[in-house]
Amino acid sequence: MKLTGDRILGVLAVVAAASIWGTLGLFAKILYAQGVSFEALVAVRASVGWVAVMAFVLATGKAKSLRVSGRDLAFLAPLGLVGIGFFYLLYFFTVGESTVGTAAILLYSSPAFVVVLARLFLREALNAAKVLALSLTAGGIFLVAGAYDPSNLEATPTVLLTGLLSGLTYGLYSIFGRPLTGHLSPSIILSYALFFGSLLLVAAALPTLDTLAGLPASSYALLFMLAVVHTTLGFALYTFGLARLGAGRAAIVATVEPVVAGVLGTVLLGEALTAPKLVGALLVISGAALAQVSRSTFQQVS
Repeated sequence: MKLTGDRILGVLAVVAAASIWGTLGLFAKILYAQGVSFEALVAVRASVGWVAVMAFVLATGKAKSLRVSGRDLAFLAPLGLVGIGFFYLLYFFTVGESTVGTAAILLYSSPAFVVVLARLFLREALNAAKVLALSLTAGGIFLVAGAYDPSNLEATPTVLLTGLLSGLTYGLYSIFGRPLTGHLSPSIILSYALFFGSLLLVAAALPTLDTLAGLPASSYALLFMLAVVHTTLGFALYTFGLARLGAGRAAIVATVEPVVAGVLGTVLLGEALTAPKLVGALLVISGAALAQVSRSTFQQVS
């Protein structure tokens, strides 16, 4: 890829977006320590994020574009319920039960799931590069989880399951979103996805909404930041970069996200980074990048 000035700006925008998303786990850990439940956290993030995206849609004069067909709704509803709702629940539960780095690496099993799902449901060819990507991802997860030593697992079976399911639901966003990208703008798709996701997340959070009461002002500021900065700003930066790089290249650049998450977890939270986990992380990131080389996918905002 020849780095013209426009593409350099695209790379910087995607790196900025991925770096913002890489701090999600760190801020979630801070809020968990103050008693906020993961259900309440994701409900606030999705619902306030939806309000912010709707404000953007209305401010840019795209309100008429909110009228969509019944066929589009048939994809938008599962896009939000699964790709936002279940994904947020699974990922932030994994962050709470494991390390920030482990959760981020397991999330990046998503491109491997997309390769398999695209083969099953979209009839995409499974070439040598994709098979190698799947192998690298599987080997990396084996090392990150510590499966080479069952007596001293780095990730419990529950964490491994929820972490991989977060990757699966993240990947399903691409599958459900694929039929919509040709005629709906990213902001309209995200507004519907966050709306349907918020319905599920608010319902799931009802029993623990009281954990949001009586927090210091700094905690409410963090919650607002997770909703607006990590959703709306991250989305805007990624979309800017996506237009200049293309989906495949942007997805490869975005693999800095688990790197940022791992570094922050190690430096600021004192999370252990063993040699096998480091090698495993590199394998998963390599597999994620390779999976994008030969295909262009619809991308989700983290």
